[in-house]
Amino acid sequence: MPKSELGFLHGLSKEDEFLAGSIADKVQAASFKGRSSFTCFLSEGRAELAKKVAAAYSFDRYMLFGGYGGAERVMLGLFADHDDPDENAFPIFAYTVSYRRQDGLSHRDILGAMMGLGITRDSIGDILVSDDHAVMFLNETAAKMAEQQLAKIGRAGVKLEKGFDEDSLPQRSFKDISGTVPSLRADCIIALAVRCSRTKAEQLITSGAVSVKGEELLSGAKKLSEGDTFTIRGSGKFILDKIGGNTKKDRIYIDLKKFV
Repeated sequence: MPKSELGFLHGLSKEDEFLAGSIADKVQAASFKGRSSFTCFLSEGRAELAKKVAAAYSFDRYMLFGGYGGAERVMLGLFADHDDPDENAFPIFAYTVSYRRQDGLSHRDILGAMMGLGITRDSIGDILVSDDHAVMFLNETAAKMAEQQLAKIGRAGVKLEKGFDEDSLPQRSFKDISGTVPSLRADCIIALAVRCSRTKAEQLITSGAVSVKGEELLSGAKKLSEGDTFTIRGSGKFILDKIGGNTKKDRIYIDLKKFV
């Protein structure tokens, strides 16, 4: 299939259109030239785009992985027939960054320091931060630069070590939000998430302030499913964690988690 026939490319940004074309090339290289390959780190929305491209070519020998289970930023691996899809094949390098608890480094601090070295955002996967250490996932280029140059973040001295302890992997924090909604329409769930009316939720959607799984939400009528993530500009990121039963008035119990 020529890339020009990928209908969903229309309306994409130039950057996303270029990415989709690049993935199409990698799919064809895996299918016809026996060459496995990997993308840069992808945001949630771009990972969804990557899956659409693979589906358009009926290509199922791919895997999304970000260095650990449940990663938000992932690489797409496209595997030729002679290569089994395998997490261990991904060119992802994990590092533990240690610092004093009183330095109080944040995700923004660490990401800023990495990009200050000239490392591009798509070379950096997730950065998981705790009180006295962080774990970051990098591609090969970023890993080499970090090893050679990352000795301080701001005024804080840091120690960089390869690998990470899975048992002490910093965990994301969430705020639990529970309630009932008349349906699983996005506008109903957004209204619960930010404690506003459905009219206000619809205004947020039409203003372009809401995205679902990294893609702009165009209609409040879209139904959400368990596990879907959504972001509301100015309010943060949420996940529809659980869909429960119905009340006597036929409203639906749901549990949301807000990333904090």
